Amino acid sequence: MGPGGHLVTTLAACAATYYGTGSAALTAAVGTGGFLIDVDHAVDYVLFEKQRDLRPYAFLRYFLEGHVRIAVLMLHSYELFALLALLAWWLASPLLAAYLVGAVMHLALDIVFNGRVTPYSIFAFYSFAYRWSHRFQASRLLGMLPTARSRGFWTDFFRGTPELEPLPGVAVEPVAGEGLPEPLA
Repeated sequence: MGPGGHLVTTLAACAATYYGTGSAALTAAVGTGGFLIDVDHAVDYVLFEKQRDLRPYAFLRYFLEGHVRIAVLMLHSYELFALLALLAWWLASPLLAAYLVGAVMHLALDIVFNGRVTPYSIFAFYSFAYRWSHRFQASRLLGMLPTARSRGFWTDFFRGTPELEPLPGVAVEPVAGEGLPEPLA
């Protein structure tokens, strides 16, 4: 899902949270989990991809046009969610629980909408251990990259990833039914 879709769904979730609880703090926590969780894309872009063009359009275009080589995405992981859920339960923290509500919504939408960008298991992709086992290499994790060029900032912001094509040297079918990509030659 593109950032615009996450923004719209997060605003709806925030409105429902505020209407249901009257709490600005809980509403902000849901918003942080639902939309600001994507800050890990910016961390990957700067730290691992070594990109320095911080203009929003350059950043968005980099991802949507398939230039990504490394997908660490620390905040998009089942392992982190499980740890935070345990911590929220142990501390009885409604703010942490509200963050998780937004983050789980975000991840569920990513699974549904980003599943079309890979011939491999999108469920596996959101495991940090799975990404680590593939050395965070986007080509080995996703197997396909966008081919279309940018359609303009606001269109890209709301529409997200364009059509895809297989990368050379990457199998399009999962290996032996495991949902794992074949290694690159």
